Amino acid sequence: MTTRHVPFLLTAAICAVVLGWIPHEAGALPFGNCEPEFVDLVKAEKVASNMSHNAIRQSISRIESKEIRGKVIKAYQNKWRSTHAEPLDALVVKSGNWEIVSKLIGTCLHTVQLDTRSNSASGYVSARNLGNEGQTYPVVLGKNIAKPYGSEVLSDISHDDPGKKARTLMIATKFSVDANAEFYIRNFGNEGWRVLNDHNVPLQKRQQAARAVTFGKGHEQHIVVITESQSGSNVVVQWMERP
Repeated sequence: MTTRHVPFLLTAAICAVVLGWIPHEAGALPFGNCEPEFVDLVKAEKVASNMSHNAIRQSISRIESKEIRGKVIKAYQNKWRSTHAEPLDALVVKSGNWEIVSKLIGTCLHTVQLDTRSNSASGYVSARNLGNEGQTYPVVLGKNIAKPYGSEVLSDISHDDPGKKARTLMIATKFSVDANAEFYIRNFGNEGWRVLNDHNVPLQKRQQAARAVTFGKGHEQHIVVITESQSGSNVVVQWMERP
């Protein structure tokens, strides 16, 4: 899904931190560029420079430090300390195995996420642009991707780095595993995609727990993984450029 593996929790945890104090209408506004910020205590490596989650663009870097986690957090708190122009202090919360520091500066949400399971400080730094006040654009999750009637798009993540483009959708439907698979085989087939692989994936001794279908067209590939749920199926649709 990504140019390098980035835990999906990163996005989920960041959202959990900021939803309580970021204006709701700002959550879908992809304006301008925001770059991660670093303190002297860390070494950084860029993971994704042009990633979009539900139409919000963000840049992510992995960080490592020989210092303890608390010292790195304090350094970021000092870096993002409250000012007259930015009156909100940096927010620090714990979510699962992560300790998270976040601060809204202008329209850029800066976030540091450190792994509490590590003795030294390691994790991710990200920057997301939440947009400009008074400007709104409609966001259509799952745009240009075929979906069964009544589907709900839970997540739409894309990477637009040169030579590493990819997009992953998480979709909930009320249809069975096979009905979803046949829907995508029919619709992608009509768009010129050919089936490269189609197989069932038994789970917990069940004969039909999941189904994975791989499609190819030119230098592009689609992978559709469908798993049973209590109300139908969960579908992951991944598109990527093949090298």
